[in-house]
Amino acid sequence: MPPRRSQFPEQAIDWMVGGASHVRVLNLGGSPSLPRLLAHRRHTVMAIDKDLERVEQLASRPDLIAIAAEAEGLPFDPCQFDVVTAHQVFHRFAPGLVLSEMARVLRPGGMASVSYLVRDDTVPWVKRLISLLRQVDDQAMRGDYGDDSVEALLTSKYFPEHESRSFRVWQGITRDQMLAMVANQPAVAALDDDLRQMVLDDARSLYDDARPGADDLKLPYQLKVWRAHVDHEELTAPIEIDDTGLVIPL
Repeated sequence: MPPRRSQFPEQAIDWMVGGASHVRVLNLGGSPSLPRLLAHRRHTVMAIDKDLERVEQLASRPDLIAIAAEAEGLPFDPCQFDVVTAHQVFHRFAPGLVLSEMARVLRPGGMASVSYLVRDDTVPWVKRLISLLRQVDDQAMRGDYGDDSVEALLTSKYFPEHESRSFRVWQGITRDQMLAMVANQPAVAALDDDLRQMVLDDARSLYDDARPGADDLKLPYQLKVWRAHVDHEELTAPIEIDDTGLVIPL
């Protein structure tokens, strides 16, 4: 059974693998949700992570192969996978190492799919919540992180062709969950009791004013996905050495 709640719409998962069926996928670290959903859609999925507990968690699934390894040094022969995926983690890798490794293990015609879930702050009640919190901390609730690291993929000589799509994702949030989120903001937690309670009271009123009837509010996100197609020419091109560099003056 797939997870009941997912930040991956089915059309996004299919787009990540180019709409193909039964492909061989390597997932680099991050949440186990994506490799599980890929396996549920009958792809052959191998997942690597340097966190041993997460590897054990992934290995408990009979439809997944989990290996303890680092993305910058993949323990696979060349041309083993159709797709390499990385969700919410690409900014943690050293681009100068991971990009060549991703290209090396991809088959000709294969691609890398990098994704980030980024909060959409265009909804009015979310704007009001952000405005409230930035009265306390002007850096509060920054909706994007890490996705700027994708520029390294888009400008890589190993992946000269790329495309992107965004998918809307809604995640329900109860009043208690929102108040806990507000209370856990470092600047709010550092306030004295009276000021902190004022912020929480304002957040509670904001939630109740925005809630449609008896339903919970929904936080809007954009799942941003980049697909980049591998070019093996850079990996197979001969190395040219400048002969003048080998002259030793006597």
